[in-house]
Amino acid sequence: MLLLGYAFYALSIQRGQDTVTRIYQADQNGTPIISPSPILLVGKANHRNLFQSGINGYVLTNRNPLGTWLPRHNQTIRLKYRSALTNPEIQKTLRQARYLQAGTQNTATPVFENRQYQGNPAQYGRISTSHNGRVWTKLPISYPNVHLKQPSVSYRQGRLTLFDGSLAYWTTNFKDWHRQRLQVTTTRFKHGQVQTVLACRSQSPLVIIRGTDRQTKRVQLYYGQLTSRFKVTRWQQLRLGNLQAKQVVGLNLINRQLVLFRQQGSRLLIYRAQRLTEPVKRVGAVRLEHARHQRVTAVNLVAVSNRHYQLVFSLVTRGHLQKQPRYRRLNQHFRATGKQHLLVTDYLWTQFQISQHGSE
Repeated sequence: MLLLGYAFYALSIQRGQDTVTRIYQADQNGTPIISPSPILLVGKANHRNLFQSGINGYVLTNRNPLGTWLPRHNQTIRLKYRSALTNPEIQKTLRQARYLQAGTQNTATPVFENRQYQGNPAQYGRISTSHNGRVWTKLPISYPNVHLKQPSVSYRQGRLTLFDGSLAYWTTNFKDWHRQRLQVTTTRFKHGQVQTVLACRSQSPLVIIRGTDRQTKRVQLYYGQLTSRFKVTRWQQLRLGNLQAKQVVGLNLINRQLVLFRQQGSRLLIYRAQRLTEPVKRVGAVRLEHARHQRVTAVNLVAVSNRHYQLVFSLVTRGHLQKQPRYRRLNQHFRATGKQHLLVTDYLWTQFQISQHGSE
C-alpha cells in the first residue's frame, strides 16, 4: 500500500505538480550580476529546461547542476562567475573609453518593456563604458557586495574608484575592493552630504557636497579637491544665485564649465558657470517628451563635438516604474535638435553619473 501511494506521488510530480528552482548568479564577491536575482524557474518535472547559464562577459566557475530536463524537487542553485577579461584587457577598456558611467542596477525586480518597478530596490553599483555616448557596455568585473544609492566613478593611475555618499570603494585588480571614508573637515558648513564626485582631466576629482551654511543656515552646494588619500581640501561655495541647492537634479563638469539641471514640470532648465568660481546662470530649457507627471531621477550632459551636446536622463512614474534612460541632442546654445531616443544599455540604469573622460 505504501509503495502504491509513493508511485501515485511520483506520478503527480512528473505530470501535474510544478517544481520551483531558485537560481542565484553572482560574481566573485557574491554580488548579483543580473536582474532579477534570484531567477525563479517554475515548471513541471521532466519538462525541458530552458535556462541558459551563460552571461555575456563572464565565465562560470562552478558546475551548473541543471540538466536538459527540469528536476523533480524544489531546489536552490548558486552559480559563481568571474570576468572573461584579463586585468590588462579591463585596463585597456577603461583607458580607451571616451565616456565612463557609474550607475545602480535594481536586482530585486524584473525588467518588462523597458520599465522596472522599484518598490524597495536592491541597488548594486555598476560601471559602463561608451565611445559615442549612445551605446553603453557594462564592465564585466566583480563589484562591491554593498547597496549603493548615487555612485560616481573615477579611474586614475590604475585605480578604479566608486564613490557613494561619504564612502569610497577602490580596486586595482577589479575584484578585491577596499573601503575608505572620505575625510570631510570644514568649519564652513554642517550636515554635509556628498552629491557627486566629478572627474577632472588634469587634476584630482572634485567632490560636490550639499550642506548647511553655519552662518546663514541656508542649504548650499560646495566643492573641494580630493587627494590621493581620500581627504577633501580647498573648500569653496558654488555661486548658485536664484537656483536653490535642493532643486539641482544633476550636474556635470565639461571643459571646466559647470552645468547644472533643475526640473520644472516636463522641462529641464539648464544652468552654467563658465568657471567654478563664477556665478551660475540659466542658459537653456529642454522640454522632455512623454514626461508629464514624471520625475527626473538622474540627468547628465556630455559633449559629443565642439558644437553639440547629448542630454542623458531617466524618468520614474508616479507608480514607481523606472523607465529606460533616454537621450536627446542639443546644439551649442543648449537647444534641442531632433527627437528623444532610447539609450542602448545592457541593464536598466536607475541612478547614474557620467564622466566625460573615462581615462582621466
